Amino acid sequence: MGVDIGGLEFSLLGLDSATREHLRDRYAAFPAAGSTKPFRVRLLDAGRDHFVPPASVPQGAPHPLTLGWEGPWILVQSFGFAGWISIGTQEGEMALARSEYERVGWCVENFLRVCTAWRAVEEGGALLHAASLVLDGKAYVFMGASGSGKSTLAASSKKGEVISDDLTLIRPSAEGFRVAGTPFRGTYEGGGPIRGSFPLARLYRIFQSPDNRVEPCPRNHAVADLLAAAPFVVDQIGRDDRILLTFKALDDSHPLAYLFFNLGGEFWRALDVD
Repeated sequence: MGVDIGGLEFSLLGLDSATREHLRDRYAAFPAAGSTKPFRVRLLDAGRDHFVPPASVPQGAPHPLTLGWEGPWILVQSFGFAGWISIGTQEGEMALARSEYERVGWCVENFLRVCTAWRAVEEGGALLHAASLVLDGKAYVFMGASGSGKSTLAASSKKGEVISDDLTLIRPSAEGFRVAGTPFRGTYEGGGPIRGSFPLARLYRIFQSPDNRVEPCPRNHAVADLLAAAPFVVDQIGRDDRILLTFKALDDSHPLAYLFFNLGGEFWRALDVD
């Protein structure tokens, strides 16, 4: 089956009937258009219950998804899967464990998120831990770590449509950076899925506060703030300096600012957006 993630197409191969049905439902709003050269991901049966035994991870510890490298191949592993990714040849394989501790759908989603992050790097874009909303045809991006209020901001907004409340894909184009709709949402359920792409208008790092206001981000902090919001690549800058070059270009074209917001949903006023 084919999946379109922000204009990046994937072909999922080797699906059994139950997995195919589940993934068709999960990605129903994001069918592939039929690219002749999609990114090919083959699913395999690992023949084992886990790759990371759940009992080996202390309660409350971070999710044990890890990335490594073997030459040009990215190696990725979690509770329920292990696999490799080749951005250069646009293909990968993932072996799925048999235990339902980490369900198949979530394993596939995590694998696709890693693939998307590195496909974005390859073209000079980024997958950011950020909420994104579209208003009057333009996209606004609100970065933040887990617990910073991305889903809260998205749910409280009194204007615009929510593209995502969790992960936001930014892609380059001849006209500048654009925010693309993907299936990568978190807990937000207040609106339907958004497809297509929209010109990036502004970029913020968010902080919950009693009042709504915007403050400038010190220019020597902006690239570090952007890097901290880039899952799956944040600890890989030593391997690929394009990551930093992209974030420098993002900040040059759309200077990062800090948005302090409350739960009233009127943060747009602080952005000077009528």
